[in-house]
Amino acid sequence: MQPRPRRRLRLEPAGGAAMNERILIVEDEPQMLRLLGMTLQKEGYQISAAQSAAAAKAQLQAGIPDLIVLDVMLPDVSGLDLCQELRRIPNTAAVPILMLSALGQVADKVAGLKAGADEYVVKPIDSLELVARVGALLERARRMRGEGAGPRGKVIAFLAGKGGVGTTTSLVSIGAAMAALGKRVIAAELRPDQGQLCTLLNLGTGESTQGLLALDAAQVDSRSISGWVLSHTSGLQALPAPQAMRPDLHLDARQAQAIALALTGLAEAVLVDLPPWPSPATEAVLGTSDRIILMVEPTRLGLETAFVMAAYAKAHARPAAELSVLVINRVPLASPLAARQIQERLGWTVAGGIPPAPDECARAQQLGAPVVQAAPDSTISQTFNTLARTLA
Repeated sequence: MQPRPRRRLRLEPAGGAAMNERILIVEDEPQMLRLLGMTLQKEGYQISAAQSAAAAKAQLQAGIPDLIVLDVMLPDVSGLDLCQELRRIPNTAAVPILMLSALGQVADKVAGLKAGADEYVVKPIDSLELVARVGALLERARRMRGEGAGPRGKVIAFLAGKGGVGTTTSLVSIGAAMAALGKRVIAAELRPDQGQLCTLLNLGTGESTQGLLALDAAQVDSRSISGWVLSHTSGLQALPAPQAMRPDLHLDARQAQAIALALTGLAEAVLVDLPPWPSPATEAVLGTSDRIILMVEPTRLGLETAFVMAAYAKAHARPAAELSVLVINRVPLASPLAARQIQERLGWTVAGGIPPAPDECARAQQLGAPVVQAAPDSTISQTFNTLARTLA
C-alpha cells in the first residue's frame, strides 16, 4: 500500500476573532491536526500548521507564534528533539510549548518537561481541556511580558571581548548616573556565578539569588522577580549574581530571556552585564536587547578580541538593536588606537571613550559605591554622566 502524500494544511483565522495570538500546531496526523486547529480557531486564535519538524522550522522562519502545540511523534525528527532545539534558539526560547503525545507514562511526561515543554498532555485530549490549557499558557506568557502594565523599559546589554576590561565598573556608574537623572534603572548580572555587583555595590554575597535560578522560565514575571532586586544608596537597583563559583547552578536561555523581560516591567532601563564568553543565555539576552554596548580597550589585543565578540553579538542581536562601542582606557597609554581605527575595524559606531582613572575606581570599590558617587567631581564621573544622558 502506497503511503498517502502529505498535504500542507493551512487553517485561516475565523472571522471576527477576538484575539491576535497566533498558534503553530505541529502534528503529522491530518485528522488530529484539523481537529486541534478547528477547536482553537473557534476561540479566535490565528492558526498555522506543520506536519513535520522541517515544515515547522519553515513556519518559524516566517514569524514567531505566541504558542506552539507540538506532537512528540513526528515523521522526521522527534518532538522532544525539536523542543530542545527551539529552546536553544533565542527567538523561540520563551515561546510557550504545549506537548501532545499518546505516551502517558510518568517517564514520558518527565522527558517532555525536561526537553523544555511548558505542558505535557496525553492524547486524546478533550477540547475544553485543550482550550483551557492553551489559554492558561498564553495568559502566563502575557503576565511575563507585562502586557497592559504600562510602558516597558529598554534592555541595554554590556559586554566585552575579554574579562578585566572594566565593563561592570562602567555599567554600575552609568546606571547610577541614569538613576540620578530620575530614571528607574536596574543593573543585572545574568550569569549563575562569579558576580561582581555585590562587591562593587556592597550588597552581600548574592547567595539569595540562587532561588531565582531555581525558577522555571514560566514562573518568572515582574512580580515574582521583584523580591530579588536590591537597592543601593545611589538610587541604582541591582540583580546580582552569586559571587562564588557554582558549577551546580545553571542559567538557560529561557530563564535569561524571561528574567530580562520581567525586569523591564520594573525599570525604565535594564543594564545587563553579560560575560565575555558565548552561551545560550547570552544569546537570548542579546536577542532581547534594544541596545548592545561593546567595551573595547584601545590596544591590538583589545581590538581583536572585540572583533570576535562584535561578530558574535551582531549574529544574535535583534535587527533593530542599536550597536555601539565604548572605548575604555583602564590605564594611560603612550599610543592608544584611535577611535576611527576601532570603528573601521568593528563596523560599530564609537559612542564615546572612558578616560583612565585607576585611583578613583579603586576608591569606589573600597567604598562599595559607583565611581560617580565616590568621586563625583572627577573627569571619569563627568564622562559617565554624559553617557548616562545619552542612554537615558
